[in-house]
Amino acid sequence: MLFILIKRLRLVLLLPILFILNSCAERTYSSISYGDKIPDEMLKTGDYIIKAGDKLKVQSFNNLSSVLYESGLNGIQGNVTVPEYEAYVDNEGYISLPRAGRIKVAGRTQKSASEEVNKAYVGTINNPLFNVKVMNMRVKVLGAVNKQGAYFLEKENETLSEVLALAEGVKYENMGKRLTIIRQGADSSEALAFELNTASLGNPRLNNIVMHDNDIVYVEPSKASVKAAKGQQFANFIAPLSLLLNAAVLLVTLTK
Repeated sequence: MLFILIKRLRLVLLLPILFILNSCAERTYSSISYGDKIPDEMLKTGDYIIKAGDKLKVQSFNNLSSVLYESGLNGIQGNVTVPEYEAYVDNEGYISLPRAGRIKVAGRTQKSASEEVNKAYVGTINNPLFNVKVMNMRVKVLGAVNKQGAYFLEKENETLSEVLALAEGVKYENMGKRLTIIRQGADSSEALAFELNTASLGNPRLNNIVMHDNDIVYVEPSKASVKAAKGQQFANFIAPLSLLLNAAVLLVTLTK
């Protein structure tokens, strides 16, 4: 009876997962295993291209603060040395800034967007000097690390070692034999697998792999750690059932 109950519960839990997989069926996936060979293209740096939906931080290195305060708009960060303003890129690729109006930034690098903001403020403030920074670049780190989660990238071209440091490092006692980077594209995803051991973690080429926005880093756990986790999950599932069963037996005994 207990076995049947567990099977039914597993089926119920699987239904949402099957639904999600079915909804993603139009995406294409590919898998490449590099072993201990790190291709040069994985080490290449590049400029992030701003897109609709991005959250930007606009910093002024002169007197933008007076412009912002007079406008009375939300997003002003006044308790900092360099005045800052938060702006979101709309569906048409524009941001709106006080006294400058709408500025097209989608399709531009952060440097190019900064130059566009400078141009927009010519004639409004003297010698405008702005910096535009994307605030929503992030990666997810999962598996045998000390702190799984999603982490925002502080700068462009952060490396694998820097991202693993954000997750407080690899759990050496739990790690398996492979590290996978899932790289998300608009219509496709790639699973890029690399050999993992204590020696490879010291490989400069592996450590210097350049991270992209929305990358997922998966440090494969060892079979022993997975087995132990499954055993703990089963124990956690059985514990409340045992309490209910004991309560039922006690109730039957008392009512006899």
